[in-house]
Amino acid sequence: MFAAELFRRWGPGKRGIFSNSLHPGNMVSSSLSRSWWVYRLLFAMVRPFTKSLQQAASTSIYCAVSPDLEGVGGLYFNNCCCCPPSAAAQDVVLASQLWDLSVELIEKVMGKGACGLGAEI
Repeated sequence: MFAAELFRRWGPGKRGIFSNSLHPGNMVSSSLSRSWWVYRLLFAMVRPFTKSLQQAASTSIYCAVSPDLEGVGGLYFNNCCCCPPSAAAQDVVLASQLWDLSVELIEKVMGKGACGLGAEI
């Protein structure tokens, strides 16, 4: 929701910021399991269903550097493919409320106007 709202508020014709959202991946095979035998056992059982670190990073890298996404924003990606977002993620009113709440919480910690996200559209 936030990425779509950022694109809506600051995208083309405004500040020229293009933002997309993505699914970061489910289970990633890493060395986190090395410290405890229970984790090693669990990771060994789910290993066939995990992604490598490179596979897990691929969608993030694709969205960050792909020339195909030049000037494109407000989309949702999973496994380097554009996918339809959930109904909640497409709710413009809810996205605006999330934006306002985010601004409120940031300004509560950092001071009024600190984040520069304001209510502008």
